[in-house]
Amino acid sequence: MLEMMEMFEMNNSNKRSRVQSCTLRSDPTTRTIRTMQRGFTLIETMVALVLITVAMGPVFILATSSINVTSRIEHNLVASNLAQEGVEVIRNIRDTNWVTGATFGNNLPTGTWRVQWDTVGGGLMAIGSDPVLKNNNGLYSYSTGTDTIFRRTITIFKPSSKEIVVISSVTWVERGNINRTVSAESHLFDWR
Repeated sequence: MLEMMEMFEMNNSNKRSRVQSCTLRSDPTTRTIRTMQRGFTLIETMVALVLITVAMGPVFILATSSINVTSRIEHNLVASNLAQEGVEVIRNIRDTNWVTGATFGNNLPTGTWRVQWDTVGGGLMAIGSDPVLKNNNGLYSYSTGTDTIFRRTITIFKPSSKEIVVISSVTWVERGNINRTVSAESHLFDWR
């Protein structure tokens, strides 16, 4: 029985506190304070904007960096292929010499030259002003297409009468005036 009375008193005390809290809520000063707490203040909004800006800064930096890296990788890939193409053009001239019965190294004088994909039979071009290569639907040449950022030179030297060293270098300038170079080297021998 004593337990029941204690529970009854606890229930009543809970009701009283609820009623008291209800009366507190209806107090006009409390109502004014609660009205002032509705919505965001200008300072809270500014703090939220600063936090969002700070959180998004690294995301924008990461996006910019990935775009720069992608561009750099693309340029390196194109330059590597152009350098290899330069070596292959010289190799083609050497092979044409063999097929036609010309001597080893014919049409391949020592020096620095320009070549394009369709250079055959001694069509090495003097460096001159070292113009940029032009892209015409994936074919790089000096005559037609839109200008690219790439310049290619072929250096030929002959350490012996049975060997030709070919160095194909492709240079370009990237964003921020950074000079880049990709080179491919090949040693061609007279194995006939």
